[in-house]
Amino acid sequence: MSNNENNQVNPARRSAMVGGAVAAAAAVATALPLAAVTTAAEAAPAAKGGPVAHSVSTITTRDGVEIYYKDWGPRTGQPVVLSHGWPLNADSWESAAFHLANNGFRVITHDRRGHGRSSQPWDGNDMDHYA
Repeated sequence: MSNNENNQVNPARRSAMVGGAVAAAAAVATALPLAAVTTAAEAAPAAKGGPVAHSVSTITTRDGVEIYYKDWGPRTGQPVVLSHGWPLNADSWESAAFHLANNGFRVITHDRRGHGRSSQPWDGNDMDHYA
């Protein structure tokens, strides 16, 4: 196989990855408002260009894993979920979350299970648990 063949983008693989990311973001976006969580502070709308309010908290999954998350911007804003890749955490989205929240969006960033400030379980690090 030549280098050119190795560098070709597989459209089916890319579609599967994008579809999985969209499904994960939708699952988190719908689960967070339904969860009973206690936040450190209520997020409030920010003046454009001013400080952006955000809160931090955890949500506990059915199997007992605590997922750390940050909730940026106005609670009434259109929600956007930013999910990091390996080996990052929610902090990798800080500048994007700040920008989006400063423009009226509600932004949720989270540490996936086994990453950052979320629980570090030995089991459950597979796509069935991530979803």
